[in-house]
Order: sequence, then structure tokens, then C-alpha cells
Amino acid sequence: MEKGKLLIVALTLALLLGLAQSFEFDEKDLESEESLWDLYERWRSHHTHSRDPKEKHKRFNVFKMNVKFIHEFNKKDKPYKLRLNKFGDMTSHEFKSSYAGSKVKHYRMLHGDRHKTGFIYDQVENVPPSVDWRKKGAVTGVKDQGQCGESFV
Repeated sequence: MEKGKLLIVALTLALLLGLAQSFEFDEKDLESEESLWDLYERWRSHHTHSRDPKEKHKRFNVFKMNVKFIHEFNKKDKPYKLRLNKFGDMTSHEFKSSYAGSKVKHYRMLHGDRHKTGFIYDQVENVPPSVDWRKKGAVTGVKDQGQCGESFV
């Protein structure tokens, strides 16, 4: 069950962050091994994933499990739905180690933490209930940052 939870977190993270364009599939695509293989080939073509034959079969098995997981999850009465994206042939462990890992902790271990004195704004009063930082130009739109944090290695 732990793998299922990690997969949910990984796929949901990818979806919520808008890291990739989703790819549609339906019940017909799940009917047989051949239809799943056709779906995999369409998905690979859509996301321009190329694999050597040995790796391709291994990735197909991961893809198949992810597609079935997404399909079963979406049958449930949840306020959100999962979609198939460019990470469809990655395991949750691969996704997490590639995209959800943070190098910040490692960086701080090597270089020290400069902010040990507490929260610098703890004396601030009269704060608005919310701030739209997009309107203030402080943040940009969501984008795929790949393996964010590479420069800290």
C-alpha cells in the first residue's frame, strides 16, 4: 500500500505543478495487452520518449501499472482526478528521486544554515489576510524545472 501512496503523491505533484501536458486514454485502451501497447506507443510518440528495446519493455510494464492505477483511482468519488503525463513510465521512486528530492538540506549541511536566529518578521503587525504575489511580480507561472537544485551538488 505504501507504493500506492507514493505513486499518488508523485502523480498528483506532477499534475498540480503543471509539469506536463496530460495524455487522454479510455476503457478501450485497457481492454488487452495489445491495446495497452498501442496506448504506450501513442504516449511515447506524444512525449517523444525513445527507448532501446530492452528498456522499452521494462518501461511498458511500469507504464501499464501506472495507467491502471490512474484508471482505478479516477473511478473513485474524489474531488480531483489523476491524468497520464510525461512521467507515465516512471516508478514513484524514480520520480521522487529525480524531481521531488531537495538538495537544499545537503547544501545547508555543507555550507551551514545562515538563518538560525528565528523568524525575521515576528514583530510585524497589520498584515493583510492574503497577498497575490503574481500581481506583485514576485513569482512566475508554473514551469517544469527538471531536476531543480542541480547546482548544489
